[in-house]
Amino acid sequence: MRSYERKFIEGKEYSQDSLIPIVVLILGGNGGRATKKYVEEKIYELFRAEFKKDLYHEKVANASIPRWKHDIAWARERAKQNHGYIKSAKEAGRGTWELSAKGKSHYDQLVTELKEAINDNDRT
Repeated sequence: MRSYERKFIEGKEYSQDSLIPIVVLILGGNGGRATKKYVEEKIYELFRAEFKKDLYHEKVANASIPRWKHDIAWARERAKQNHGYIKSAKEAGRGTWELSAKGKSHYDQLVTELKEAINDNDRT
């Protein structure tokens, strides 16, 4: 299976907002749900070079977690509250992240766009 997550980040700058579609792609590629730990590991792997910087290992002000984990949690929360892509913990279960129907639709849209981009690159 192609790594749509890796294709999505090609040529893009890292930001908290850029993690939202990555979370959707990881969950969608895992059948629509995964543990928080699984998502964190996959994102860390994708952004290993960026997350090796000291900045991302500093503890966030009001939490005892490194900045890179905080950024992922922030992206998940925005994907849930602002976009409706992820179900609440009450619906999915504690520690489990699950795509909503809207999130599954967005995943399908992202994959279609990425497949088209891959096909366009293969033709050139």
